[in-house]
Amino acid sequence: MRVSAVRFGADLWQVLEGEAARLGVSVAQYIREASLARAAAAATARGEDPLELLAIAARTATQPTSGKESIQAVPQSPQEATIERARAARRRATAQRSGARALKAQSEQAARHARQITAPADSGGSDTATAGPRPARGDRGKR
Repeated sequence: MRVSAVRFGADLWQVLEGEAARLGVSVAQYIREASLARAAAAATARGEDPLELLAIAARTATQPTSGKESIQAVPQSPQEATIERARAARRRATAQRSGARALKAQSEQAARHARQITAPADSGGSDTATAGPRPARGDRGKR
């Protein structure tokens, strides 16, 4: 682990203590989790998979330490990193494709429904079809 000194004003420290206490964790743990959340958000903004960042953090958090050894993220070869990014892109594409299919099906259903509603009026068998165009709402009774 690495140690870092971070300075907080009294007012911010009081807020951090209160929030950490509500969650039942130390202020240090609260700050670690907030840092991880921010890093995951940044990875997402870059189009990367934040779950990979979380997996690395989880692996490093559970690795035993001895003495002065520092824990580093499990190194990933460039090829493994490329494969993981491709998998993440495939997952996003699959989700997009699924959403597009659902939208297309909804559109087709709306079109079928519209045809069903307009079919009786278009059949020519009703009185409204032979009576000519219907007057607009404001024009009714002014003939």
